[in-house]
Amino acid sequence: MHLIDRYILRAVATPLILALMVAGMLLLLEHMLRLFDFVLAEQGPVDVVWRMLANLVPHYFGLALPLGTFLGVMLAFRNFSMSSELDALSSSGASFGRLMRPIYVLIAFIMVLDFLLVSYVQPFARYEYQQIRFDVTSGALGIKIPAGEFIDISDRVTIRLGEINPETRDAREIFLERRSLDGGKTIITARYGAISTTPEISSLLLKLTDGRQVILNPLGDRIQTLNFETFDLEVDLPAIGVFRERGGDEREATITEIVRLLASESPQSSPLFYEYRAGLHWRILHPLTFLVLPILAVAMGVTGRRRASNLKPVIGIAILIVYHELLEEWGKVVAQDGILSPWISMWGIFAVFIMLSLSLYVGSIDKARTTKVMARRSQDTVRIAAPATDIAE
Repeated sequence: MHLIDRYILRAVATPLILALMVAGMLLLLEHMLRLFDFVLAEQGPVDVVWRMLANLVPHYFGLALPLGTFLGVMLAFRNFSMSSELDALSSSGASFGRLMRPIYVLIAFIMVLDFLLVSYVQPFARYEYQQIRFDVTSGALGIKIPAGEFIDISDRVTIRLGEINPETRDAREIFLERRSLDGGKTIITARYGAISTTPEISSLLLKLTDGRQVILNPLGDRIQTLNFETFDLEVDLPAIGVFRERGGDEREATITEIVRLLASESPQSSPLFYEYRAGLHWRILHPLTFLVLPILAVAMGVTGRRRASNLKPVIGIAILIVYHELLEEWGKVVAQDGILSPWISMWGIFAVFIMLSLSLYVGSIDKARTTKVMARRSQDTVRIAAPATDIAE
């Protein structure tokens, strides 16, 4: 690589990496607060939040990567324009196409990374995230017993905990009622108790202290009571549901699985055909978008040194956001529903994005060249000839 190539790559890489880090952190922090609220409401372990966030990283990285690439190229060329480095590079014979050559080398690497991300990494990460969420809500990570409420933990067991220590998981003022098949009841009350579950969460283990057990026969005419200082009790819990298999949602299917289904099924034989077909086109279009990003970024980054436009970067970001929203929220949706072919709804939006970026690029480059020529003319030396009489003297 030439010196100019390395210089351009350094200028692009710095804002690109910073934009990725900032965008990723903001997205993860915003979702982390919601995850904490969700896990605490479900009384799940706090460490589950970090596992869920780890599985969200590929999703948010895929969102931040196009924006980071766009900002990296745009800010680099904007800096070149503002510092007159772009004029110096152009004067040395380097055209805009030559300046973008190292950028497209970087884009090729990003495209491969993005293809692997959206085609293989994100499907597994999304499925793992949904599975952890299911485990939290189903009680697979621990039984949920809110304080002060009567909870039916099975068909024949009702329990109430007056106060729960969140650190030790000990409880006070415990009430438990067990109903037998023949109609009898066993009621247990205790002042204190330690609560835990078996490793497979098939039974609830209670170590009660200072309580009483009352046994009623099926007819309710005979009562037996027992006061105790300590009492160990095991209560069977209902079986925890099994999470569904991966692939019910096209976002959880890899591109290999999508191609396999499309090759073996038809719209009549599989209800997932249209959804998988739209997912296949989206996985192709997402990496291809990076080929257009440098064109739009240069168009929005090149500006005049004397009259720099602060509106162009905002317009560029708005165009990129609108493109992605239209592609995913309209083009992909109507393709999934079978209303329009993805060649029309999705590739049509991509074609409009290309034409708009090219038109902005050509207009911006022409304007930059015109500004450069006018600046040269204004800087030419003006010579005023002396009057003839003065010369004669």
